[in-house]
Amino acid sequence: MNFVKKIYRKSDIHTFCHFKHPYDPFNIKDAKTIIVGNTPPARFSTKELQEGDVDWYYGSRYNAFWSLLEQSCNSEQLLITKKERQNFFLQNSIGIFDTIEECSRSKGCGASDGDLYNIVLVDVLALLEQNKHKTLRLFFSSRFVAELFQKATKTKFDLRSREMQKISLRDKTLEVTILYAPSPSWARGLSETMRKNPKKNEIRLEQYSKICKN
Repeated sequence: MNFVKKIYRKSDIHTFCHFKHPYDPFNIKDAKTIIVGNTPPARFSTKELQEGDVDWYYGSRYNAFWSLLEQSCNSEQLLITKKERQNFFLQNSIGIFDTIEECSRSKGCGASDGDLYNIVLVDVLALLEQNKHKTLRLFFSSRFVAELFQKATKTKFDLRSREMQKISLRDKTLEVTILYAPSPSWARGLSETMRKNPKKNEIRLEQYSKICKN
């Protein structure tokens, strides 16, 4: 079946900073675990990076993704450069791709999920078919990403849950988990109970530690 591109969150108003995604999927064929995100901040498409940014996935100086992996996976190496991060993924059978092929943004060109409009998705099914394993673990970087994945694959699972859920897709069993976001504002979307929990950071680290447990 041919892949038909659709536009999600279509808007004639929010048309700022319309760019294509700057990075190719990484280590999809051999990965036992795949990180699934949306798209990097607009400056990564224009290559107008800030000091401290790294020109690859989750490369924003403000994003805690790689720091969380260092801490939760007890990494013996620092995950600072693009090469170090790619080697870590290869050593741990981890792949990565983002669901958004291109999109525009609201005025100000913000990086949050709510700023993204006129979204064109990648061919998620074709990417997953490249993977050689019958059982595959997917970690979504936010509920919004999980929702986009559902639209792309016509699958259903509980978007409110942070626990691992099993679903079937074609000839694969997918074990899917929605991560606590690695962004600075990650606690904003939590329940009041979770926001007040003094151990919320430990809970997030425990969740991220599962990425490394193949």
